Amino acid sequence: PEGATVFQVIQIVAEIGGVKLKDLIMKNDRINGNLIVLLNKKDVSTIGGVEVVVSENDEVAILPHVQGG
Repeated sequence: PEGATVFQVIQIVAEIGGVKLKDLIMKNDRINGNLIVLLNKKDVSTIGGVEVVVSENDEVAILPHVQGG
């Protein structure tokens, strides 16, 4: 929706995706800390966080946080 933030877009996706997806994405009404959220291939934590407003044709991606070595 016009004027929606990244967080609001993720909430909508979680609701549309059903209980299993919502449980993976959201935790206590917040985005799961084990996920990386990208807006147009940039980590949202580097461009203002999940309250950044999404524009038409923007791409929001949710990726699992991977560690190891």
